[in-house]
Amino acid sequence: MLSRQAGDRTVPTLVTLLVIGVLLMTFDVRSDGRGVTSVLRNGTQTIVAPLQKGAAFVVNPVLDLVDSLANVATLRETNLALQQEVAELEAEIIALDDDMARLEFYEQLYDLETTGTDIGRTVAEIIGRPDPLDSALIIDKGTNEGIAVGQPVLDTNGYVVGSVQQVTGGTARVVPITVGSDGVAVTVGEQLGVVLPQINDNILRLEVNPARNPVLAGDKVVTSSQSVRFPAGYPVGQVTLDAAPTGAGSLSSLVEPYMNPDNIRVVVVLAWPPDPVAAVTEPTTTTTSTTSTTIGGSTTSSTGSGDG
Repeated sequence: MLSRQAGDRTVPTLVTLLVIGVLLMTFDVRSDGRGVTSVLRNGTQTIVAPLQKGAAFVVNPVLDLVDSLANVATLRETNLALQQEVAELEAEIIALDDDMARLEFYEQLYDLETTGTDIGRTVAEIIGRPDPLDSALIIDKGTNEGIAVGQPVLDTNGYVVGSVQQVTGGTARVVPITVGSDGVAVTVGEQLGVVLPQINDNILRLEVNPARNPVLAGDKVVTSSQSVRFPAGYPVGQVTLDAAPTGAGSLSSLVEPYMNPDNIRVVVVLAWPPDPVAAVTEPTTTTTSTTSTTIGGSTTSSTGSGDG
């Protein structure tokens, strides 16, 4: 009975307190001059504001990260486009370089063909290169184009390459001056001499006899007017070693040829001499020229003297 009466007092007390609380809140709202809605709104804002700040603290960096990733993707696309443009420009530059090299080559060839128009010239491409068993060059022109045994061969710079040794209808075999057994009559300054190939070396030996003056490294060596197979004045190479006349009145040095058989792609064959058969069968030394005779005596290591 006592517990039931205590419970009955608790409920009225709670109801009374709630009523008093509502009355006090209503009195407070009316005293501020604001409505209930405004009070509820302010209260809600007070509660929600910290939550909004926390959400902004978490969400804003995420949004910044997303924007950064989008910017990175855009930059990557721009970078790829720029790389593509650079590659295209590089390809254009390479093509221009090739065109310039081709233009320079044809200019050299044109100058060579228009210099000395009294000598016939035939342009030919190299289709066979030296190997350990054969040091000759094979060109794609032969008797069908007027190529004959004994004719001299130049590169596109006008440097002496060698001479034609064998010919077929559509090809010819060219022996460079750096191989074989024959020498080339040359001029060094005002002195006459002969250059001879060295075994297994892209170098020439210069012999001058009689020698009146020394030769110096860098001196130019050109074909001599005493030559039978080569017109005079064509560049052969340059002296690499200083040399002075010996007591016997001769000198010996080395000459580096201007041409390199491994780098030649196109050659020019000269229709020289007018009678190539006579040039091949003509004796390599003559007694009518003192210079040729003395040169022949100095080339004891060769089977023939200059222009043999």
